[in-house]
Amino acid sequence: MILKRTLLRLINLVLFSTAVVAGIAADLTVEIRVLPRSRPDRLYQLKIQVPASFREHPEKKYPVIFVTDGYWCFQGVCEVCVGLTKGKHLPEVIVVGLGYVGENLDYGRLREDDLNPMGDVGFEGGHAENFLQLLETQVIPLLEKEFRADPGHRYIVGSSGGGNFALYALLSKPELFQGYVADSPTTYPLWNLEREFAEAGRSTSARVFVSVAENEWTFYRRQTQTFYRRMAAHGYVKGGLEFRRIDGMRHSEGTAESFLQGLRFVTAPIAPEHGVQTDMMTDPHGRPGFVAVFRPAVGERLAKFTPAQAQGWAAHEAYLKRLVDEKQVDFASLTPPDVTGHDSAFPFFADDRAAAEALVRDDPAVKSGQLAYELIEVLE
Repeated sequence: MILKRTLLRLINLVLFSTAVVAGIAADLTVEIRVLPRSRPDRLYQLKIQVPASFREHPEKKYPVIFVTDGYWCFQGVCEVCVGLTKGKHLPEVIVVGLGYVGENLDYGRLREDDLNPMGDVGFEGGHAENFLQLLETQVIPLLEKEFRADPGHRYIVGSSGGGNFALYALLSKPELFQGYVADSPTTYPLWNLEREFAEAGRSTSARVFVSVAENEWTFYRRQTQTFYRRMAAHGYVKGGLEFRRIDGMRHSEGTAESFLQGLRFVTAPIAPEHGVQTDMMTDPHGRPGFVAVFRPAVGERLAKFTPAQAQGWAAHEAYLKRLVDEKQVDFASLTPPDVTGHDSAFPFFADDRAAAEALVRDDPAVKSGQLAYELIEVLE
């Protein structure tokens, strides 16, 4: 039998990897809400992901991550948040994707109209003010009333036109969100607004993250960098301002990394933990670390043990269990009985290599010659 503690750790790792890769997390629920019609040519929809504890703890309030272009970016941001929460950088959060109702919609036209404060020549556009008002007067009150959204911890993320809207929200209503993530933002509609914000002596306590992809159109990349430098020179972002270039990427290719790094930055003040993880495989005495890896000493790997081999393996497993129970090791791993291989391993700490060797050689299956081992010192 695989040691219970090992099995639980391995299951957790597998489930987490699956959740991130497939975009599926069993402890998360997505709800769809359609807003009352506010424009004749579109109907707005919210995708709202809530954590498991939402039902279990009705007294709890949650930070909220708002995602522009929710029809494209919602799932990716949900996956980023799963990883950040597992890593204890984020507490549990609600993720809200901003989008539209309908099939075969022209998202390009709709988003240009809603996210851009200026309309392109020959195109209606330029309704970012209305969209921001929709967030403030309908979306945020809905979330605070029905989903216990924390009004002191709102964050907005967007890419390209969505990044443009995030910066527009910052320069229009800097108190509405506590963090703004603008990936490769379209900045040309914002220069006057930015200048007026600075000249009026306004400021924000929010944290702001701006990024650009290294291989975007050269002028676009340089314009974004120039806009960031101007923001920094004006000094009105008091909570923290960070810029990052996403190496090797073109426009939209670096969005996942931008959202990850951006959310890490803007939510840093509410991170449950900081720095190096110490909840496992950590020695308070600073001793060197080792990994002991075991394998059959002779013969081929068998799908089924002989009685003598089974007895030796049982003694080996009992020894590893004792090490775990005595907390000499954090955990140990064994090949399942129904799988050909019959390997095992465990990480541990010892005063020196001689002490590590003594611990491994005390294993009954090593003493009997059934198992060979390799002792690996783990170095920086």
